[in-house]
Amino acid sequence: MYRSRGLVLAGFVAGLTSVAQVAVALPAELVSHRATYRMGLSSSRSGSGMANASGMWSYQFADSCDGWVTEFRLNVTYAYSEGGLVETTTDFLGWESKDGLSYRFRVRQTRDGQITEEVEGTAKLNGVGQAGIARYTRPDTHTIKLPKGTLFPTAHTIRLLDAASSGGRLLARPLFDGQGEEGPFDTSAQIGHAVAQPAAVSSPLLDSPVWPMRMAFFPTGSSDPLPEFEMSLTYHPNGVAEDIEQIFKTFSLRGRLESIEVLPRRKC
Repeated sequence: MYRSRGLVLAGFVAGLTSVAQVAVALPAELVSHRATYRMGLSSSRSGSGMANASGMWSYQFADSCDGWVTEFRLNVTYAYSEGGLVETTTDFLGWESKDGLSYRFRVRQTRDGQITEEVEGTAKLNGVGQAGIARYTRPDTHTIKLPKGTLFPTAHTIRLLDAASSGGRLLARPLFDGQGEEGPFDTSAQIGHAVAQPAAVSSPLLDSPVWPMRMAFFPTGSSDPLPEFEMSLTYHPNGVAEDIEQIFKTFSLRGRLESIEVLPRRKC
């Protein structure tokens, strides 16, 4: 399976009445919610061998008082032009402290029902904007260094939304989400102006303008001018995302919001 960077949407998980009101909404206030996205093939380059793809992305983001908990399952079946189907599943569970300095993660990937990768570990930054360490306990025990300025997924989402609400148009920071053993990615996000658009489904969580964003992901230290993959999406001020597209070198997947609900507020 392609490496799913679903955790960039850690906050992708309120109604504001105008773009002007959105522009002063600092800091970002993320809403606990559960959402499902219908996944499908949006483009396929010549020679990719990809004929079709379909699946579901079930996603949950919750306030755990001392941190943010993210859970998701991404299930996609790929159909190839020469015949044959491949079913892939990614299961993720992560916890991130609200100060953005501590992080725990567990990932399992399967292909046609067989486990292909299991990754588990913790990560910690020495302070805001400082370097840190990620410690893996599965599939083997080892550590990697996290460069200065690294963000974990929810902190990255909050920085994106805060930049957007203050009129920022670019955010470039290392991002570590724990998926795979490659370590952090250098990311560059372009942020568009807030726009009003019809909501994909009826929900008070979607009663606000959105910011279109496009993010590029580069392996740390890479000299390749082309990213390993990209992601485009539209973000609401509360962290709920719509119109998600994951763009790989030979094909792209689009996720369309199919359902969403607010999770009960936890007593802390």
